[in-house]
Amino acid sequence: MDFEFPQNDTAFQAVNAAPVQPAQPVPPVQDLPNTFCVKTMVNGRHGYYLLRWSHGGLDANNKIIHILKPANHHNNYYNISSTTRTIRWNEIVTKKTSGTVTRSINWKYTNQRLTCDENRIPVIHITPMSTSLPVMKPFSFIPITVQPVQPVQPVQPVPNLQLPAHIAAMNVPQNTIKKFPITTIPQHIVMALLRDAAMQEEICPITSEELDVTNGAVTSCFHLFEKNAIMQWLLMPNSRDKCPVCNAQCNSFTLDNGPPPLDMTVRY
Repeated sequence: MDFEFPQNDTAFQAVNAAPVQPAQPVPPVQDLPNTFCVKTMVNGRHGYYLLRWSHGGLDANNKIIHILKPANHHNNYYNISSTTRTIRWNEIVTKKTSGTVTRSINWKYTNQRLTCDENRIPVIHITPMSTSLPVMKPFSFIPITVQPVQPVQPVQPVPNLQLPAHIAAMNVPQNTIKKFPITTIPQHIVMALLRDAAMQEEICPITSEELDVTNGAVTSCFHLFEKNAIMQWLLMPNSRDKCPVCNAQCNSFTLDNGPPPLDMTVRY
């Protein structure tokens, strides 16, 4: 028996199916941290309730039963710090330490944590909290302590110093500035400064040439230059004998007889 496909029959025309939506990725399940804390208040004082949990088997739906217990802070001092975490609600099954009733609770991370040495204890939100947590123990409450700000001590006025009579009798002009220009720098200091500049690979601020004991010069304001460059600078009328770095009156000093020769003697 031959069968003919009814291509022209409208009752058998293909129906345009709706496009299939791509599957949304399922976020990974966040398990409750082994040690954590929740913000609370005891006798009007704000603080944190430190807790931990242990494995209590599986329930009828094959979910882990988290047995919540108070944790001991061991009188450690904790700091409050900020952190960045993925914050979303997670559902778990819990049971109190000595209880027999299991209940589902929701929890999520916050942007705070307590730190003590290498310990990092996250602060979390739990709902409902009043019926889910075990009775708090004194050793599990961490109070928030604010360090008092020490008041600024007033500055005591400096008493007027009395000059000796023979100095006070001298007629010294007020606001007189005395300058003591450096007229020489010992050769061993020039040598030390230039050697250090060579080791540090310093360059001349004028020519950008690397400095060493053969081409360097030291000014009386203790800046280092290539000796010919600073000499030409100080000879220019516009320089006014001032350092091009700090604009102070200066002289220039070099090694008079060059660097001492290296001792190449081999000693046995």
